[in-house]
Amino acid sequence: MHRSLVSLALVAAFPAFGQIHACPGQKTTTYVEGDCPPVKSAGAAPVVAAVRASGGGAVDAPLDIVETGVPAITQLAGRFTWLDDDTLAITTFADPHAKAPWMVRKIVAFDVASHAVTPLVPRGFIDCSNVGVHLVSLEIGDLESRFAVASKAPPAVQQFDIWNPDTHTLSPAPAEFKEGWHPAACVKPAPEDLAQHDLLGSPRPVRYLLPEHGTLAWGNLDENGHPEGPSLRTPKKKVVLALSINDISHDVRWLPWRHAYQLEAGVHDRTMDPPRDAPLITMDVDGRLARHAIPAGLTQQLDAAGAPAPAQMIATQGGDLVVQPGSAANGGGFYLVQGDKSRRVWCTAKAAPGQAAGDQACAMSQPVAVSPDGCRIAFDARPAVAIANGFPDAPTVKVLTLCDGKLPTAPTAAGRKKSR
Repeated sequence: MHRSLVSLALVAAFPAFGQIHACPGQKTTTYVEGDCPPVKSAGAAPVVAAVRASGGGAVDAPLDIVETGVPAITQLAGRFTWLDDDTLAITTFADPHAKAPWMVRKIVAFDVASHAVTPLVPRGFIDCSNVGVHLVSLEIGDLESRFAVASKAPPAVQQFDIWNPDTHTLSPAPAEFKEGWHPAACVKPAPEDLAQHDLLGSPRPVRYLLPEHGTLAWGNLDENGHPEGPSLRTPKKKVVLALSINDISHDVRWLPWRHAYQLEAGVHDRTMDPPRDAPLITMDVDGRLARHAIPAGLTQQLDAAGAPAPAQMIATQGGDLVVQPGSAANGGGFYLVQGDKSRRVWCTAKAAPGQAAGDQACAMSQPVAVSPDGCRIAFDARPAVAIANGFPDAPTVKVLTLCDGKLPTAPTAAGRKKSR
């Protein structure tokens, strides 16, 4: 169910061999080939210090970084996804000597406990995954047939595989997945929606959940001829939701540890007039909703730092995670939020071990991936030291563990506390 952000889609649209980067500025985002210029925010530091001193802002408390050493592909981004709580599948370069290495890909597995990297697919890449049924949609082959001029390479072939967490192996999925599941979205839609290539980005008034949980739908006419608002629909029930259609994103995510769905990420965007604030919205399988806002003290701190782009807040078990693009000096980084308290756990002002130096040290090419238990996140960023992986200019994939045993348990979709 994972989807790239809009800016990543724009980056992927450039077929040139150079790397195109989305560079956030004070008011706009521009796309350039090569490194982004630094974003400056004159006079922000004293204001940030004042916000922190008032007790409303976040403190820097970095978590230990696990460096996989696996280079991430940023041009037509090579996806990484969690197969289970401890295993991360990463699309990476297969041949450093290829004419266009980003076209020739493989998939490896990184085991967090042992730090071992093992091959999964020698030639291929990840389309999508659905951890609720251990499903992975793969493309077997390379991208040369799509993008290389006058290429005679055969096209990549899509296939569904099932991940076995006990044996740590992928195997071909049963025929029912090939017949009824969407190869680019990893959901089981209505038959008429199987032909929708970009199903998750389509304007269709429906979001497909796990089959046993039904769908979210809206727009049907009621008995008075008026369009209905969003509702949770299963064969046995229909639950009308206190939501507008703007409260449901295209990227509805299953949260196994909460037995709930993330319907929309929380947002704070200071570049809009007036600034836009929207809560993180989750829904349990019975249709009960919960809304969590980014703490006011944190948004004030980000505003004072001159944060160059919108912040998003997503659900994890260790606490809600605010992802703020930009340099550390401009408030960039990951903030772990618990109630009205928050701390910056990555991209801190004083670089922690494993964090590179420089204004672009914390730049990422694709969204954060959350593990099935909600306790780990994976992301890509520049390595702190040179890594002999054949691609010195590429960012590498990293892992942070958010559940350290000292953190309060995150609330469920209905707002109750869960015991561990």
